[in-house]
Amino acid sequence: MIKQQIGREPRGVLEVKTTCRWGYPQVIVNRPVSALTSDLEVFPTMYWLTCPYLCREIAALESAGVIAQFEERIAQDPEFAEAMAESHATYAKERLALIPKDVQKRLEQEYPERYQVLARSGVGGIRSPQGVKCLHTHAADYLARGTNAIGAETLEMLGKPWFCPEAECREYDQ
Repeated sequence: MIKQQIGREPRGVLEVKTTCRWGYPQVIVNRPVSALTSDLEVFPTMYWLTCPYLCREIAALESAGVIAQFEERIAQDPEFAEAMAESHATYAKERLALIPKDVQKRLEQEYPERYQVLARSGVGGIRSPQGVKCLHTHAADYLARGTNAIGAETLEMLGKPWFCPEAECREYDQ
């Protein structure tokens, strides 16, 4: 189902974190580190939005310039900026907790810059707390953890239910 939703073979899926009201995957948890070769590859986006309906709706918000609006708000609203800084910090901490201690140690020793990406970057791997990388990652984080202000407001901006009205993923079951 996830392959159909995202249009490619998923890699490193640990679990389906949330499902829509129709029972289809909505947000998945990704493995932060994989060893596809002898090299350790990092993937800092812990929560991935898979729902095609939400992906389309949120893409329309991004096209309308909502990312810039949130970046401006972070710059001008200290309380909002602090809430987002907290979201980024807890996201990084939870992502690091998904990595076994021996793998963390190997990353620190052999790939220190990759380790820093996982240990210090925020939602979706963003490195600047003043920036907003992608509304999809913030929405996925909010749906998974319930604490991301940008994600909550993004979903509220839709002015629609947070699931497709027609259960469009049903077509993938056929």
